[in-house]
Amino acid sequence: MKNQLYKTFLLTLIVVGALLGLFYMPRLAIGDTLLRRVNILSDIQQRDSTGRNLAESAADEAEGIREEVLDQSKVAVAEIEVEDSVPEGMVAIEDFGSQDGGTRIMDHFYAALREAKNRPVRVAYFGDSFVEGDILTSELRDLLQTAYGGNGVGWVDMASIVAGFRTTVTHSARGWSDHNANDQGGYNSKLAGLAGRYYLPASTGTTTLTCQRRLYPDHLSKADQATVFFTPGSTLSIAARVDDGEMQTIYGSGNVPAQPEPVYVTKLVPTDSVDEFGDTVMKEVRVKQETAAPVADASANASTQVVAETLHGPLSSISVSAHGNGRLYGIALDGSHGLCVDNFAMRSGNGWFLRDLPMETLRQFASVRPYDLIILHYGLNIANRKSKDYSYYTNRMAESIEHLRQAFPSASILVISVSDRGQRGSDGQIHTMPGVTELMQFQRKMASDAHVAFWNLYEAMGGDGSIARMKEEKEANLDFTHINFKGGTRLARTLFDVLQNGKENYDRRH
Repeated sequence: MKNQLYKTFLLTLIVVGALLGLFYMPRLAIGDTLLRRVNILSDIQQRDSTGRNLAESAADEAEGIREEVLDQSKVAVAEIEVEDSVPEGMVAIEDFGSQDGGTRIMDHFYAALREAKNRPVRVAYFGDSFVEGDILTSELRDLLQTAYGGNGVGWVDMASIVAGFRTTVTHSARGWSDHNANDQGGYNSKLAGLAGRYYLPASTGTTTLTCQRRLYPDHLSKADQATVFFTPGSTLSIAARVDDGEMQTIYGSGNVPAQPEPVYVTKLVPTDSVDEFGDTVMKEVRVKQETAAPVADASANASTQVVAETLHGPLSSISVSAHGNGRLYGIALDGSHGLCVDNFAMRSGNGWFLRDLPMETLRQFASVRPYDLIILHYGLNIANRKSKDYSYYTNRMAESIEHLRQAFPSASILVISVSDRGQRGSDGQIHTMPGVTELMQFQRKMASDAHVAFWNLYEAMGGDGSIARMKEEKEANLDFTHINFKGGTRLARTLFDVLQNGKENYDRRH
């Protein structure tokens, strides 16, 4: 029998040679993800102090792939004098409000907490998909309401794509034409409400909110009052029912159909018969029109008047029906005093839409629903591995901050940085995606220049690779980008402790 072992040895040499050759091939990219370089010698090659493979670094340099270094002068901020007591390990809020000699920007909110037993203290939390569905804000709301009183889930849009995902309120809606800042067409910022959305009744729009008892029952199983926010048109009528009560008119004539009236049209349809010429015999039938009734032209009524109609409880549900040419925004379920946290999440949002809202509309909202703290939490849709300079983003976002400051002049404003976002590195491990730390630094610089407060969520999470560690603890999703409700609970408790620390230092100073 002939010895064939040399063929196995030859095949092994060919495979090893091919793998060694692949090391010198250009790296491929899928979208923003640069694939790892094939390197069968990676375990025995020398590494630098950061753990990066020196051979791979040299190959990347030869290919023109260089790690751009951020010019730190672009993100340098003026130092602030800190007299606060901060527990070891806590990432505290940096308050840049006193840089210009004024009072700290967070002081208004801390002072308002002292008044929570006598009046509503409201927090507006603007963010992207990181807090969509009341993730993080649900736990933060419960902690604040436990500490300072209050009940109710706060703001709920008239309709929502996450109604089935948000577990803190039972939400059903029908008959609305939905317009929001993410729309490619059909959205008019001049008509939008504070959340960057507005809803037009298609014939009759109906929304029902029901308090739930499964989550946070001490605070979310009832509300002291419900408020409907809208901009009226000449033909708008709104009716509402609390719990099992009767429908009552809260605006307009009260002539609101209980449900959209069916529209019938006459159509010709084929039968099974044919005429003498062999053609199919047609007959007329009346069928229900499948398309919705025309939506009222909101652009013809571009008023910025915001009306808030409140129904008092206590209550566990509210149903609202609207008919006519007005614009509706949302319903708030609140306590008569204590803390209220409104979740204004927008999937794929970046916060720029806020600067495009009419100033008069914002001031109307400030009149009917004033806020003591406005939180701006964006960045997941901005950070990317190719960018190091994010001034293009923060320059525009600074305009949104100034826009809100003018509309809500007494509110504290807190910028929360981008969270950690993971990407698999050349070592096969999940690390922070390049661009995240740079964006965080630009956001800090933005807060400093705007004289508002800043909280470094990236560092508070644990810095590099923290989202991967949360994933291992089942607190984050497989995309190494978004947290789940368990992760939101942990981060909310961290933020609550930070706010409590700020309040304690405020009390000490005063």
